[in-house]
Amino acid sequence: MMLSVKGEFQNGVATPSVKVEGREGQQVIITFLDEAPAARNGSAQADDDWDAMMKLVEDCQTHTGIGDLAHQHDHYLHGTPKRDD
Repeated sequence: MMLSVKGEFQNGVATPSVKVEGREGQQVIITFLDEAPAARNGSAQADDDWDAMMKLVEDCQTHTGIGDLAHQHDHYLHGTPKRDD
């Protein structure tokens, strides 16, 4: 399972913005977000980008008829037991 957490990088250290438990020693991939272009171009550009992304999601969606697919994706994809939470 992959977990994405937003955080901040300062003085050579990446710090998550929320507490992450049970991951000690686990390898990570750090992706630096370039948030400056949206700020330079104003909120109109950010809104256009958001609308384009939402259109892409809408165009690519597949109706499966499985109501809990997002919550239970490991069960349906890998055959793990269903989660109770």
